[in-house]
Amino acid sequence: MNLYLGYLLVQLYLLVVQVFKVNMANSAIVFTVVVILFWSFIPTVGYLLAKLFKANGKVGQYTLFAFGFFIALIEKSLFYFEFLTKEQVVIGTFVAFLLFFIVAYISTHKAATSK
Repeated sequence: MNLYLGYLLVQLYLLVVQVFKVNMANSAIVFTVVVILFWSFIPTVGYLLAKLFKANGKVGQYTLFAFGFFIALIEKSLFYFEFLTKEQVVIGTFVAFLLFFIVAYISTHKAATSK
């Protein structure tokens, strides 16, 4: 859950920035929030899929939040630095999915030895 919240934080920040730039109707804002909540969950499925494959990574809740936050920044930087174009959103989502999958296998020493 913390992984998703870290990822969602970046997505919602970008939404808030866009809402203040463009005058949008309230119904459009609500629709956009719902779409972002759903679309932001899709890459997180990579983490859940890895856990189904018995990934044994153990990290703390704040570390998971940070991983989610930084994965979202990596995804957004792919577009900012024009490695990907706006038409390649699916590739950006797949990159985030793959990074979430990898995070499930990471263990920090403190989290691994405390349980």
